[in-house]
Amino acid sequence: MQHSQPSYLPRRDADDHLPAYARISQSLRRQIENKVWQPGNLIPTENRLAQEHGVSVGTVRKALQELVLAGFLHRVQGKGTFVAGSFIRSKNHRFYRTHAAFDAPEPERRCAFLRAEVEQGQDFICRYLRLAAGTPLLRLERLISIEDRPFVLVHSYFEESRFPGLAQADPRRFEQEALTLIIENDYATPTMAAHELGSAVSATPEVAAALQLPESAPVLFLEMLSFSYDESPYEYRQSFCVSGRKLFRSY
Repeated sequence: MQHSQPSYLPRRDADDHLPAYARISQSLRRQIENKVWQPGNLIPTENRLAQEHGVSVGTVRKALQELVLAGFLHRVQGKGTFVAGSFIRSKNHRFYRTHAAFDAPEPERRCAFLRAEVEQGQDFICRYLRLAAGTPLLRLERLISIEDRPFVLVHSYFEESRFPGLAQADPRRFEQEALTLIIENDYATPTMAAHELGSAVSATPEVAAALQLPESAPVLFLEMLSFSYDESPYEYRQSFCVSGRKLFRSY
């Protein structure tokens, strides 16, 4: 199996005061954050890394374990150590799951792509994404239905220049693939963490029409900020959920 072969040059910088395993961990983390290694790549063996860095295999193993615990790497028995991808990779960890009870089956869900538009970023969204005010943002709109009834209206915002071509992607991809995995696979930007805020609000006319609700009907409003490597925010998301259904989260 092939893997990338980044250059390992001795460093003489602020890392020098750290223990050997920590210096190696920082060096490997930089390789990942700089996208020398991308999600799914097999990294070199412990023996090779030990030779490259002039340390014992035990020291390398400790460095790798630190990165595994931090979510940058994952091990596969008998195959090696790989660069980890988004923590949301399967239906068991996706957003907008709903169950009537813990032991109830999950109902059928469907995602419909509505539109993709580029707009001048609102100040608060640009601030969340650490961008200059007015930076052009791509807004993706999707509607998730449960048992053929609207359940969640989703607005996702991305820096347009960071994700070129996303606005022109085949709409069917947004209906059939998890958005987090499209971002990871196409732009080498896995989701390392996500923060959420939730509150009850009244549906605006636009939201009410999309969710087939009376105007001003109560909905659950979720804001989410997704982060990739180096705690860099890459997506701000607004979700408007029909009340009366229970959202399910598995951590």
